[in-house]
Amino acid sequence: MNREESLLLGTIAFFLYQQMTETQKNSVFEMLVPILQIDGIELVDVETQGKTLRLLIHKPGGLSVADCQAVNQVVHPILAVHQYLTDYTQLEVASPGVDRPLRTARDFQRNRGRTVHIKASAENDRTYEVHGTITAVLAGAVVLAQASGEQVSVEISQIRNARIKLNW
Repeated sequence: MNREESLLLGTIAFFLYQQMTETQKNSVFEMLVPILQIDGIELVDVETQGKTLRLLIHKPGGLSVADCQAVNQVVHPILAVHQYLTDYTQLEVASPGVDRPLRTARDFQRNRGRTVHIKASAENDRTYEVHGTITAVLAGAVVLAQASGEQVSVEISQIRNARIKLNW
């Protein structure tokens, strides 16, 4: 590989793996959450992939394409004025989908009654797995009812990965 090809690959890799910092992400949340809440819409996550900035939203009762379009029209000028779109050529607004990892207390609360698979860290930095149905979200912890009838509580801060168990 010559120098020119190497530089081109480096540039492509930069754009493919460019990530928004946590500070930037938090700033987007602070700006948009109050605006979206007016219409009963929750900003679930902000993701970047290459040159795409993606807003994942949720609305009780479900989202329509029209909801996503309306949110896009409202937030696009706000993000542009605050220069969050200078690094991204595309803004997407979408539903998080059922296979998206659960991360926040709101994610778990929204999915009460569903069966989940959780991988979490123990105090000794080892990981463990637990399966169960979400029965409650209390003080930073998720309470699961296991098939045996036992109740298990997992601290959200210790969860490394949590997904809804889909039955096909």
